Amino acid sequence: MSEPLKLVILYDARNNVYTIWDHNLTPDKAEATVRDLHRKLLHAFTVEQRARHAREDAEACRACRRDVARASGLTPRPRFQRRNPK
Repeated sequence: MSEPLKLVILYDARNNVYTIWDHNLTPDKAEATVRDLHRKLLHAFTVEQRARHAREDAEACRACRRDVARASGLTPRPRFQRRNPK
């Protein structure tokens, strides 16, 4: 069986919104990313992915949003917000 994959989100509890930072990460890479973001005083954490996400751009990945809704543990469910509005 392949190693589980994780995605990293930034979470704004005040506004109950999140953005996708990265996906398809190994657990070690995801934890290193979260530590780096915490050093920058950003609230980040990992979410388990069910499978590898095909979309290259994590921010545009609908599978990431489904995994966050399913496995983030956040209540009430946060809204997705793009980091870079188009």
